[in-house]
Amino acid sequence: MPELQASARAPAKVILFGEHAVNRGQMGIAAGVGLFARCSLMLDGAMYRFEGAGEQQVAARAGILALRRDVDAWRESSNFEAIRRLAREDFFAPQKYIIAHAFGDDLPPGLEARFESEIPPSSGLGSGGAAFAALAGALAQLRAEVKPQTIGEWAWLGDVIAHGGVASALDTQTSLLAGVIRYTREGWGERIPFDPSLALVIAHTGIGARTSEINARVRQWLAEETGRMRYFDMIGVLARDAQAALAGGDWPLVGKLMNMNQLVLEKIGVSCPELANLIDAALAAGAFGAKLSGSGGGGIMVALVSDETRDPVARALGKAGAGAVYTPNIHSIQP
Repeated sequence: MPELQASARAPAKVILFGEHAVNRGQMGIAAGVGLFARCSLMLDGAMYRFEGAGEQQVAARAGILALRRDVDAWRESSNFEAIRRLAREDFFAPQKYIIAHAFGDDLPPGLEARFESEIPPSSGLGSGGAAFAALAGALAQLRAEVKPQTIGEWAWLGDVIAHGGVASALDTQTSLLAGVIRYTREGWGERIPFDPSLALVIAHTGIGARTSEINARVRQWLAEETGRMRYFDMIGVLARDAQAALAGGDWPLVGKLMNMNQLVLEKIGVSCPELANLIDAALAAGAFGAKLSGSGGGGIMVALVSDETRDPVARALGKAGAGAVYTPNIHSIQP
């Protein structure tokens, strides 16, 4: 019989404001939406078994500990290429790193971890962050008196691997807190008020893009000219201006700010023609505003709509060639 079992779920996220700027000290705003990742754990046996997203793997305790030592050393020396290589070669490396830090020296001899998800991968919906948040939530059930910030730190460590060594905690904090959150790198996540009429339509370009590779491209773009930091500062201003409008339900203003955020992201170079096509279709169909959501390079865009325009915008996105269209509710209940 298994010794201990635990399970947890966490929602997907969309970034309303702040892509790439949050990694440079600016504030971001994101929302949890009703698509979920789930994790179940069984603490038993003499090996580590992982299953999810069509992948399976068996690992030994010694390998989990060695991975933690290696990644800790690479992070200390800013060897991001080694971390990116690990993420490419080992699908479950982020989960192993989370587990190794959660248990520390008390790492058990074996554990079974199973993952299920409704969230499309490499889309900008935070499929990895939601899976890591679900794993952290389940691990907290196996550990005594774990503080919320510690759970947040565990989940974030998964994105550190998945995103190539540098990651904000925006994705995982949104999945852990749900609702609409304000995120700053210094203060972690904080739920903020929003008018309950907030409605979104999400469309997938059908193009997958690795966050780690997009992040590396943005780092290189910024290194070529330090004055480009002003674009990230602009995104921070837009996020701050959006807070009161979100709370008051001033959707025309929020939409305008989203459109401006998109223009800055295009300048940074993380949009693409497929995203631009869907954004144009959403705006033409009556959306208040539309922008890419996530690291970019493909993945998803999000449109701000009213009850009256939700269906027309969704139909327009489908006709414009979206690989998938979602109209999920804002998920306001903490997982």
